[in-house]
Amino acid sequence: MAQQITRVHSETTPIRLRPYDGQWSAYFQQYRSLIQSVLGERATLIEHIGSTAVPGLLGQACVDVLLAVAEPDAEEDYRAELEGLGFRLWQREPDRRVFGSEPAAHGLPPCPARLFVCRSGGTWEFDQLLLTHYLGAHEERREAYAELKSRLADVHRDDPEGYALAKRPFLRETVRMAHRSFLD
Repeated sequence: MAQQITRVHSETTPIRLRPYDGQWSAYFQQYRSLIQSVLGERATLIEHIGSTAVPGLLGQACVDVLLAVAEPDAEEDYRAELEGLGFRLWQREPDRRVFGSEPAAHGLPPCPARLFVCRSGGTWEFDQLLLTHYLGAHEERREAYAELKSRLADVHRDDPEGYALAKRPFLRETVRMAHRSFLD
């Protein structure tokens, strides 16, 4: 179970889904550049994941960024630099750390971000990259996910945690489908 550290703005606001916005990709590129500039080679991979990374998929206006490092538990290797950019630690989980951008942080894009720091070469990294790619390449699954998200956003409008939990079975099944597709 995740240990709650602190709440950030993007995690306490009501669920508001928006049609895909091509600007999300540009915001990600800005985040990537900023993170790379402070972490250098300690950032083994910085990728855009989640709904805002999938053209045609509706999502919340919050960019999800995957940051792979050698060891996420070694926060001393990256945390101060990320906080210097305006990110705040939100959760510690066994296989990753979750940071949220401060809404008014100087120098960050106007669209907030969630930053997932995970182990380079780990299962979570692979699954997230595969999931994002699979949804982008399979229209029928992407449409089913959009429908599910719309229904759940109505039910869990003021409960972001409930919304996230309710999506998990669909996402787990999609990851399994992506693994089977990858192996074929």
